[in-house]
Amino acid sequence: MDSRTRAQTTLDFAIAMGIFLLAVSFVFTFIPSLTAPFVDGDQDQSVASDRVASHLSEGALGSPDEPFVVNQTCATVFFDESKQDYTAIPAGCGYNGTGQNERVGLSDRLDIQIELLHVDPEKTGSARYRVVCVDSSGNVIHEGTGTCETTYRIGEEPPDTESVTVARRVMTVPDCSFGAGVQSCDVTLRVSVW
Repeated sequence: MDSRTRAQTTLDFAIAMGIFLLAVSFVFTFIPSLTAPFVDGDQDQSVASDRVASHLSEGALGSPDEPFVVNQTCATVFFDESKQDYTAIPAGCGYNGTGQNERVGLSDRLDIQIELLHVDPEKTGSARYRVVCVDSSGNVIHEGTGTCETTYRIGEEPPDTESVTVARRVMTVPDCSFGAGVQSCDVTLRVSVW
């Protein structure tokens, strides 16, 4: 091969690599969402909320033999803050411990709110979500259909000033009394972590 007709391979390669590296650095500089999953500081919250929601829905609030079905006895004791000790936990419930974080296996450095919500499809905004509870007769109802004895919500209200990660699961409540016109006893388990 004649050396006079050969291209300048080294110089062409250097120019091409320089253009490629400039293009890659431009993309990562001006589109920061590409690296967000790797530098996001809320990953521990995301993992925690998802793990807690799965743990509760797949057996802790009921039986592992019937995942996504709420056992009223287990749920009532779990959400009743006056029964946050080992002795009050009924046999067969998939949790133990003395506080809400210990019962779901979270460290105390994370704050958490857990609630069971009935969704009203005819309403919008925050009025759409009604907290499930138990009345004095032991009937599973939601706020608005009677007087609640034990509310299926535990933990403080998430703050507006911090990043809050939420995980949701749909569960079924057998023998519910959600009122006339309600054809389903499906509820949403919502776990908020911050």
